[in-house]
Amino acid sequence: MLSKSVRKKVVAKMPSKEESFGRQIYFLYRYLVVWDDGLLPRLGLQHMGPSHIHLLFTIGLEGVSNSGMARRAKVSKQAMSKLVQEMLKHELITIAHNEQDSRCNIISLTDKGADALMKIWEANKQMTAEFEKRLGKAKSKRLLALMAELVESLESCGNQYRYV
Repeated sequence: MLSKSVRKKVVAKMPSKEESFGRQIYFLYRYLVVWDDGLLPRLGLQHMGPSHIHLLFTIGLEGVSNSGMARRAKVSKQAMSKLVQEMLKHELITIAHNEQDSRCNIISLTDKGADALMKIWEANKQMTAEFEKRLGKAKSKRLLALMAELVESLESCGNQYRYV
């Protein structure tokens, strides 16, 4: 059992539910994981996870080299190579020689990969619609803008971000 003095200190430092970033982030994460876990199998993408989805977005429509993709995704070349092999196995991407630079290859989406990307975009539209239904369009847009600003700020720190 807590002593009165410790209890008083804890209560004084404890934020309300609405003021706790950690609590809000945790619950949003939990809801999004539940949404995502059921979503991918329904889309026929049960072999994919968040890293694979991020890879599809990173490749883009023009294709990219492995090192360029790793740089865009902010992961090591080794981690990217592992993801590339998994995506090749599922025929979502293809690798071709780079005609401008013979030292590297170009990774591109296949039609199957582009189809997966379009399914994910459609699912994102559904999630946006759900948020707009709950918050309203203006608040949803503001939330998205704030999240984008926060992510940009955190990314500008690279992997050097540390909690204070």
